[in-house]
Amino acid sequence: MKKRVMNLVNFVRGCEPRQPWQDLYTPVAEELRIDKSYGFPHTFLLQYDALLRKDFQELFLKERDDKLELGLWFEMGRPLTEAVGIEWRGRPGYDWDWYVDPGFLVAYTPKEREALIDEAFRLFKEIFGEYPKVAGSWLLDAYSMAYMSDKYDMKAFCMCREQFAVDAYTLWGGYYNGGYFPSRTNMLCPAQHEETKIKTPVFRMLGIDPVYGYDEAKYSKGLSGCPTMEPVWASGCNGAIMDWYFRTYYENPCLSQAYATTGQENSFGWPWIGPGYVIQTEKLADLARRGVVTMQKLGDAGQALIDAGGETPATAMVATDAWDGNDIQSVWYSCRNYRCNLFCKDGELFFRDLTKFDDSYAEKYLDTPCRQWDARFDNLPVVDGRLWSRDGIECRLAFGRKTTGFTYIERGQSLEIVVCFADGCHGLILLTPDGITMDGCREVSYCTGTPEPDFTVTACESSFAMTKNGHPYTVGVCGRIAEAGNGWTLIPENGVLKLRMSL
Repeated sequence: MKKRVMNLVNFVRGCEPRQPWQDLYTPVAEELRIDKSYGFPHTFLLQYDALLRKDFQELFLKERDDKLELGLWFEMGRPLTEAVGIEWRGRPGYDWDWYVDPGFLVAYTPKEREALIDEAFRLFKEIFGEYPKVAGSWLLDAYSMAYMSDKYDMKAFCMCREQFAVDAYTLWGGYYNGGYFPSRTNMLCPAQHEETKIKTPVFRMLGIDPVYGYDEAKYSKGLSGCPTMEPVWASGCNGAIMDWYFRTYYENPCLSQAYATTGQENSFGWPWIGPGYVIQTEKLADLARRGVVTMQKLGDAGQALIDAGGETPATAMVATDAWDGNDIQSVWYSCRNYRCNLFCKDGELFFRDLTKFDDSYAEKYLDTPCRQWDARFDNLPVVDGRLWSRDGIECRLAFGRKTTGFTYIERGQSLEIVVCFADGCHGLILLTPDGITMDGCREVSYCTGTPEPDFTVTACESSFAMTKNGHPYTVGVCGRIAEAGNGWTLIPENGVLKLRMSL
């Protein structure tokens, strides 16, 4: 399996009711031309209404070769729903609607999802002579992914990055970046058991910023748009910032995989997409020539994970600095049992996120359609520094001493972080699939801030017992738990403190 991978994934809509005058053809033709000029393998995902357009059919039939992968983009529109006898519920004048209901599969009953999927696959095969092996959407659901994987033997899915209340959907608390094998009950949760696993991996799209992507407004000195590699946004069309992205993704420790996608939906139009797309592909061509990154089709990235054993790998994203000069370091670690974010700002070190994965925790819309404009998918929080930090009380798992530097060592599925504290002492933070070990770091304070109403936590002798939406889960503690003002102090035993996340 290639370790440092970039997928070029562009997706194609056939109509844009928000801007009916928008030229949707030119962006696709230009992306194809530029990709081919560099010899890139690349992936284009077509929405049903785009499949119906003769100009797109002719373009892709003409340009199709062994480096061009075609698949399906699942956003609902009037032509698709009416093709299977479902009344279109879009707003007046919207033959495609970005609201969750009616714009995504999750807005429909399981049987309706099956019919919508089958019709899209049927039309794709009618045009291109075979079923697609890749599919994506901003928002997928576990039922639809399992159905496609089982029936059509898919190689890969892709879906939106981590985000809270952007557009109409929230994906919060998932495997942070790269590919994983999702649970059949919760698409945002990696499966922990073979019988609960969807056999096709899903990849998080759009190259999220490991520093500012989690809490955009809190630390950044200001940048408009989404903190991702998307070519239309301020970061994605800034050459210096993209150099930082590529260095951070592909030259720092990553464990099993360093993965990103870039690309854009054609709805923005070529004048907005073009400048960033040209900058990024030029830089990627140079990185590929120097062997820093491997360009792959989405399906090849998925097949590599399947061939590597079909298990969700442990991955790391390590930002040793921030693109805007802020004194920030950020480490994301994701595995099949949990994810965490170790964050350092101006020498202050803390976990700003710790989320547990449990594939018995079902997504809200597994069997029941979402009949509102927005939707939320989540997992089981332990620390949520973005949503629970309010009224001057920060939610975090914090170290009590200032730091002056870090050393990162990759050890298989584990990331070892050697911390140099300002008092001259050193500590070790070890992130493994089973949990987090802190050696020589002294006491750690745990404050839940102001959590959401559906969360509870109780300290026990050697664990924290928690609930989210009534679902119970546990974080084990090897050390002593003592009550403190706004939470608890975790006290090491013989200098070592452990959090067990695989319970």
